[in-house]
Amino acid sequence: MAFVVVITGASSGIGRSLALAWAKRGASVVLSARGQEALERVAAEVRAAGGDALPVAGDVTVEEHRAALCERALGAYGRLDVLVNNAGRGYYAPTLEIEPEKLEEIYRLNVVAPVRLAQLAIEPLTAAKGTIVMVSSIAGLAVAPRIGPYASSKFALEALSMTLRAELASRGVRVLVVRPGPVATPFHEHAVVIDNDVGYRPPGHKAQSPDEVAGRIVRAVDAGSEVLETSLFVKAASLAVRVAPGPARWFSKRMARRSGF
Repeated sequence: MAFVVVITGASSGIGRSLALAWAKRGASVVLSARGQEALERVAAEVRAAGGDALPVAGDVTVEEHRAALCERALGAYGRLDVLVNNAGRGYYAPTLEIEPEKLEEIYRLNVVAPVRLAQLAIEPLTAAKGTIVMVSSIAGLAVAPRIGPYASSKFALEALSMTLRAELASRGVRVLVVRPGPVATPFHEHAVVIDNDVGYRPPGHKAQSPDEVAGRIVRAVDAGSEVLETSLFVKAASLAVRVAPGPARWFSKRMARRSGF
């Protein structure tokens, strides 16, 4: 029976690349995003690559779409091996300028939706001894000026993923947390941004391609990994904030001063 994957945020970027990576292995891919036309284009690419595709357009912050996504996946394929919670949005602003309503919107997408989808999909995932993939960020561990709203949502996702991993171990369901750094996707174009400033970018940093990140995720799922840090930059930043928190805090203050705070 074909391997079945549900991917949110599947119309572009990492989500699209994941769909194609699994399609090349002959998987059946259930695609979720808000835009029907974009999803149909990805679905056609998936079929051309050797997989099967079921596009289900809708907003993952809406309960009806979340329920329909799981129900249609099971109705079409009868199983679920991997749930990829990839949909997310950035929010970049000084903390004192955060708009509460926008922060709530980001949390509904970046935190509530992944947890709720895991709840809805847990029975078929348990039956398949499957995997939940939570696409976090290096911002889920390390912060910089202006990225607090987005980073806080990823910190929350990291905490929930850690507890979920422990709670699901007895069921045989794995939880993989993915921490990308900069990736060449439309992510920043769709973010909520104050003053056109998305915060600190490391000097000379090079964004990874979504295909590279997707390939690493697929291999990490195969290997049963619990955490995937997708680049040397991410690994270095992750190590720094855990091993040398004092210098990391000093560096964050220095960045803030350079940004005019």
